[in-house]
Amino acid sequence: MPRPHRHTLRRRGLGPLGLVVLMLCCAVGALVPGRLAAQGADFATLVADRLFLDGPERLIAEGNVEALFGTTRLQARRVVYDRGTDALRIEGPIVLNEGEEIVILAEAAEMSASLRRGLIRSAQVVIDQQLQIAAHSVERRDERFTEMNAVVASSCEICANSPTPLWEIRARRVVHDEAEQQVYFDNAQFRLFGLPVAYVPRLRVPDPRLERATGWLAPRLSFDTGHGVGLRAPYFIVLGPDRDLTLTPYLASKGTRALDLRYRQAFASGMLEFGGLIARDQIRPGRTRGVAYLEGDFALGRGYRLSFNLIQPSDREVLEDYNRGVSRLTSDITLERIQRDTRARVQLLQFRSLRLDDDNRILPNRVGQAVFERRMDVPGIGGVAAFRLEAHLHQRRRAMGAMGLPAPTPDRADGPRPREMSRLSLDLGWRRDAVLPMGVLGAVGLDLGVDHFRLSDTGGVFPRSATRVSPQMMAELRWPLVRNTGNGVSHVIEPVAQVVWGRNRLLDLPHEESRMPELDGGNLFATNRFASREMREGGLRANLGVSWTRHAPEGWSSTLTLGRVWRERDLEQFSDATPLSGGQSDWLVGVSLGTEDGLLLSNRMLITSDLRVQRTALELDWVAEDYTISTSYMRIIGNPFEARARTASEWSFEGTRDIDEFWTARVGWRYDIAQRRAARAMVGLEYENECLRMAMGVERRFASISSPRAQTSLGLNIDILGIGGNPSRNRRACSEM
Repeated sequence: MPRPHRHTLRRRGLGPLGLVVLMLCCAVGALVPGRLAAQGADFATLVADRLFLDGPERLIAEGNVEALFGTTRLQARRVVYDRGTDALRIEGPIVLNEGEEIVILAEAAEMSASLRRGLIRSAQVVIDQQLQIAAHSVERRDERFTEMNAVVASSCEICANSPTPLWEIRARRVVHDEAEQQVYFDNAQFRLFGLPVAYVPRLRVPDPRLERATGWLAPRLSFDTGHGVGLRAPYFIVLGPDRDLTLTPYLASKGTRALDLRYRQAFASGMLEFGGLIARDQIRPGRTRGVAYLEGDFALGRGYRLSFNLIQPSDREVLEDYNRGVSRLTSDITLERIQRDTRARVQLLQFRSLRLDDDNRILPNRVGQAVFERRMDVPGIGGVAAFRLEAHLHQRRRAMGAMGLPAPTPDRADGPRPREMSRLSLDLGWRRDAVLPMGVLGAVGLDLGVDHFRLSDTGGVFPRSATRVSPQMMAELRWPLVRNTGNGVSHVIEPVAQVVWGRNRLLDLPHEESRMPELDGGNLFATNRFASREMREGGLRANLGVSWTRHAPEGWSSTLTLGRVWRERDLEQFSDATPLSGGQSDWLVGVSLGTEDGLLLSNRMLITSDLRVQRTALELDWVAEDYTISTSYMRIIGNPFEARARTASEWSFEGTRDIDEFWTARVGWRYDIAQRRAARAMVGLEYENECLRMAMGVERRFASISSPRAQTSLGLNIDILGIGGNPSRNRRACSEM
């Protein structure tokens, strides 16, 4: 089957014969019945090398004939119109274009004058430049149905040096339903590499233009140590133009019987999706396991938006056992409105840990909060004022005694964890930026924070209620210095000095939301580095830093950042092992490098005063023409206050390599350097051409804190391209193969 081409109507001048052609066209108007003109099926344009009348009943066009019948375009060697039978006899080679999506190539045809009905011999039908159907004959019954006999169908390229496609469907009879965009095969035989692998008495597949149709999707074959050899066969059900349902039964050799369900519906104002999994297996014999979820996002009008994401598993390990592994789940319902100068949000959250050593009864996993923020310009003195009001409540199912704490805490936060803690916080702020002489950028700011707390079940260690007032003042100077060299390289050096004053008086309250304060380039010049208003950074302190950026005309760019926090005295707000503890914080060192050929390198380190690396995070990404590399290294010193008893260190790697135009190899791993053991390893191979996508891989997941069992899985996925809204790749010319 040769490669089809899109054909457009070409108008050729006939030179001295133009007058003769015009007269003949007038004669055609007399010969062709008035019905054709009335229905718009007459020749809107007819061009040929020769056009003449053969008696009173026949019109003949010969040599490079091109004709347009409404949206149908015809190209042929010779066309004969017989008035008596109101039919066309067409001699090829024939190219018949139905709009922009269907092309028929044939040797000969006998059709009605409107080209809506007829018989086409030795034809090839190409749908949307993807699915090709070669048939001994094609019979057009009407505008909707086309019947083909002795058919071979495929979306693969077929050339003289490779006449056998990767896959093909042979059938005795095929009917194409143009209205429903479906292709029906009778006595179908599916072949791979020319060898028959399946026989189906009746087969229905959507044509390439149809994106949604009820039917079976591509099956998935897998193997893992928990379930054995398994098969997933998704069945997609169209319930309407705005909703659908997908049912995926899963059967495995070790007794697993599962059903995965997903329902989706689109609305004028948003979307809704819910589903889940129900299963019986031998991993936990005699128990029905599963997970349910609900997601939605809706615009309510006047700028308000409602979103929700709810998930509930039956046990800690069900998500890991069915390849949905996560260590913590978050469910939320959020009502939010964001405008240029205001933001309002009401949110309910529930956290659930799947880690084996976490007890969800004592985790503060039920949270409610409401936030309203507004900013405005200040007339007279200038600058921008900000207002923020927040209400927060979190609960645990039972109080947590001091002996049950997961880790020691700083002195001011020592004691039991209350069952319930509520907070109302008010923030008033003002900031003004200005450009000073010599290009210096200056800023001053004022902040006032008021927090009221109520606690329950404190065991007498903490007060039942408390109010805290936290004023702050800030002054900041930046001096960006720019230098351009003669070879086009530019350098930007920007030293920054920020002084912040806050009250030294602190409340004796438990740390609940702010147990993991961080120091990085994003908060080096922040006035408060705690995650919430539960804690506020106090005291007199100076945030100092400098950054250097280099840009080269060849596309290279690099950045170096150095910074540190100095305090007048240590208020013991941060635990000893955190980078912000003590009178001086750790040194923050950040380096990044980017090149024109796709290399991106970044590294952030926190270094103590005695030059010990406290934390480091290195990332390297390289996207080249035929390979990609993504690798990272992370090391964090142990900190019991952050629920990390030992030093954590891990190296991960993901890489792909294009073997040739069709084959791609993948490899990846995660290695726990601190524990000296692998966490995950994967190797895979992918193949994709214009008609077939295939992926196979092996993955090994080792035992971890969230999964006590190691698991090995092998997967094989095959997608047939070119049918049912699964588009094929760009097609190649046969000379390229």
